[in-house]
Amino acid sequence: MNDRTIYTINARGNMFLEITKEYFSLDDNVMHSEINGMFNELIKVLNSKGIKYESLKSCLIPKYDRKEIGLIFDSTQIENDWYGYEVFTKLIPLFHKDSTHSILCGDYIGDIELQNDLFFRFYSQINQTNEFEYKHSTQFFIVYINNLSENMFDKLTSDLKGFHPFIGFFDLTNQSFMKSYLSTILANSFIKTNKTIIMEHEDDRDNSENINLKSYPFEQSGYNVKSLQGIYYGVFLSYKIEREVFEGFESDIDFSLNSISPLVSKIKEIEIEDNKFDYLKTVKKGKLKKANLISYSKNEFTELIKKKIKSNYIYNMTDLKSFNIFKFDILIELLNTLNEIVKITIGFEYIPKKEKLRLITLY
Repeated sequence: MNDRTIYTINARGNMFLEITKEYFSLDDNVMHSEINGMFNELIKVLNSKGIKYESLKSCLIPKYDRKEIGLIFDSTQIENDWYGYEVFTKLIPLFHKDSTHSILCGDYIGDIELQNDLFFRFYSQINQTNEFEYKHSTQFFIVYINNLSENMFDKLTSDLKGFHPFIGFFDLTNQSFMKSYLSTILANSFIKTNKTIIMEHEDDRDNSENINLKSYPFEQSGYNVKSLQGIYYGVFLSYKIEREVFEGFESDIDFSLNSISPLVSKIKEIEIEDNKFDYLKTVKKGKLKKANLISYSKNEFTELIKKKIKSNYIYNMTDLKSFNIFKFDILIELLNTLNEIVKITIGFEYIPKKEKLRLITLY
């Protein structure tokens, strides 16, 4: 039996798995089979279109050493009512041909009672590039892009300055109110991987077809459009912008665990073996020192992990069938005494029968 890794499962913005489980009263064992059956089909569809699932890893999981951006466009400065088309007509040619990104977009929407707060939050975080007049939050169209190098980040903002509707950007690399808020209102649009665009199409359209349902001018910039049914794209190819786990969305973690284990149990214990802790204190000393964790005792470090894992999404879910081991990663952010954000990826073994995690690695 082959080992298997699923980079991400989106049960936060996509309700298919939760509805299926509740409607048919499925237990964890059956859901495990259903999720993996869907994943098998996804791999077949991607392979038939010349796409390797492994090539999408960098845009499906958060990375501690890459940047994220929210590009802001003032739709009132665009004559075409289909302002999204005008934005992407300008944006698509600026992508680096060899890069891979998840792109989400949407209007800066909010209820009437939120408008004052959205106004102040907007001005507190925007890096402004062109003049604009703020009238209502919904006039702003935001495009989120992940997996950016420093150079890509700077080049995008520089190249867009001549496009007057581009009025600025949010740096979404680290946690903030704006990053969390945008995670609730932006929709997954497409994946750009090298010279291929991947997007969803209708569930009643056969997966053998490829259609540019967005109708953005990808082909004019030399891209090939590949599409697949939304049921697969939504669950397995939708990037989740990192945010705190809000009440009512905890099931996302359960479905992620269920993808690798037919038994899902609550996590009651975090195990860090003495030799593993000594290893972290020596080999990973630089990282721990930068994060102000070097002086932590094992108990203090364990308590920190417990707190963080309750408020973070999990990624890179792996079933090592040859060793009968389930493992996954989380990415946490810490603020050190120099007021710097330090990101740490931690790998765990998941042991559902004992309701515990065992720390494997940290980087």
